[in-house]
Amino acid sequence: MKFDSLFTFIRDYWQDRASRKKMVILVVLIGLYMLIIPNLLWDRAAEKELSELTAKYHEFSTLTKKYRSLRASVNATEQKKTLTKTNSITQAIGDISLSLGIKEKMKSIKLTGTKKIMDQMSEESAEIQMEKLNMSELVHLFYKIENAPMILAVKRVVIKKSFENPELLDATMAVSLFGSPQIQ
Repeated sequence: MKFDSLFTFIRDYWQDRASRKKMVILVVLIGLYMLIIPNLLWDRAAEKELSELTAKYHEFSTLTKKYRSLRASVNATEQKKTLTKTNSITQAIGDISLSLGIKEKMKSIKLTGTKKIMDQMSEESAEIQMEKLNMSELVHLFYKIENAPMILAVKRVVIKKSFENPELLDATMAVSLFGSPQIQ
């Protein structure tokens, strides 16, 4: 019964020309509303997803750059392991001090031990005492150790003024040579 009265109302409303224009406009507006609102919601969701993907891309590219940098560093270190045939730390330090002309200033080299690191490398350590070095010679020594064609690391350094000449320095260093494990 209620539906009959509703259909009668719509039929009477539709027969009036002015009412028909209003109804067509209302139907068109409802249709546009049904098309535009979901599109706007989808657009906002797409923008949010795009910004999240852009942030992830930047994070990933940063990680990729870090990985490549670390990989290059590891490759350079791996190449240092095989560049020279130096078998001992005494030979390595002797060669470096000889090339700098300070071999006679080396007081002693005491081997402190050798250990394996995860079956991949061996570490041979020594304590080196040098006397009467000037600052330039000490800086050159550190530079040569850092840029040696083998993996050398300075673990500890103690520098004191020389007793005989306060302008000269006495240095005691703990240095390690890293290389392939020795087969015994």
